[in-house]
Amino acid sequence: MNNKNQMIRTFSIVTVLLLLDLLPVRGQGQAEEFTVATLNVDGLPEEVGQFTVNPGGPCEKYTPEIADYLLEKDFDIVGLQENFNFYDLLFGKLEANYHHDDCGGKIMEENFVIPYPFDGISLIWHHGIEGARTDSTCWAQACGLLGNANDELASKGFRRYDLRLKGGAEVVVYNGHWDATDDEDEVYGYDWPDRETRLVQWRQLRDSLLAHLDHRPVIVLGDMNSYFARDSVKQYFIDAIEATGRATVGDAWIMLERQGEYPSMIERTVPIDDEFYVDWGREGETLDKILFVNPTDGGRLTPLSYSIDKEGYRRSDDPTVTLGDHEPIVVRFRIEPAAGSGIWNGRAETPADGYYDLTGKRLNERPTRKGLYIHRGQKYVVK
Repeated sequence: MNNKNQMIRTFSIVTVLLLLDLLPVRGQGQAEEFTVATLNVDGLPEEVGQFTVNPGGPCEKYTPEIADYLLEKDFDIVGLQENFNFYDLLFGKLEANYHHDDCGGKIMEENFVIPYPFDGISLIWHHGIEGARTDSTCWAQACGLLGNANDELASKGFRRYDLRLKGGAEVVVYNGHWDATDDEDEVYGYDWPDRETRLVQWRQLRDSLLAHLDHRPVIVLGDMNSYFARDSVKQYFIDAIEATGRATVGDAWIMLERQGEYPSMIERTVPIDDEFYVDWGREGETLDKILFVNPTDGGRLTPLSYSIDKEGYRRSDDPTVTLGDHEPIVVRFRIEPAAGSGIWNGRAETPADGYYDLTGKRLNERPTRKGLYIHRGQKYVVK
């Protein structure tokens, strides 16, 4: 290489460095606030064949009103459960403002099979947020085919999503639906298989979360069918994750409404008038929850507000009745991304998404050596 070509090459590299220094670090993002909600949309049909399965549910009449409610509230991210037969009515209105993944299928009379090969779980995220579902996992153990709340009639489990928020910060979201318990089984003390199954499911989610944990903070939401006073969620999920030293775990309701104090476990050993009746939610706890996991050396989520929309989630023709049998849980978070992070797994990469050194040479894989690189037209820093 002659001196002239060497000078041109050096000048080009310096120019690239100066221009890149004016650009934000891709993947690092900036601190920002966003809203997250979880909502069981009660999407089972009123009848399946000869059986009445969901009397008084929203069905065709009120599911469009659920969509109207979500559009009005304009949450950034919403985890949906039991999004079965009427998801087309829901998504048909939401697609103008939200991205979403599929739900897998409907419960219909003509395909009445056991079990249904779909979970009714889905996520919507606002336009301007990049994202994709990266995993969909069935529970390794379920309880109840023709009893115990019939949880085995659908493939319940959890889904994982990688999201990049509008300001560039990255967050992972787990949306799930845990095994339920019939009120009658609980009253008469026959719910122990459900309780044991939920703990197996919590451990399964814990292990999956730890296997994928990196610098990105994590939100875990859904219809968990769990009370801290009844199920050992704190012991088998929260405390177990924190014991690894890799992350801290919090519950938005516990942090903001109870100053960090978890309800005490209630031992139900003596029947009252031949019944084991316990008001598990007497302290204001719901079966739907929003948890957050902050990796030790990564980004950080801080819940700023927590609410249950008891007043707004109502039918237009009868405000005394909720749109479904669950009310939305809403949390506003502030996220502070990990400094210098640059991992993004939200979608399959195209050739334009490759990594390049400062001479313009494309690399065969994501760089791990410390330095400055180019990725998706912006600077990419490995520290």
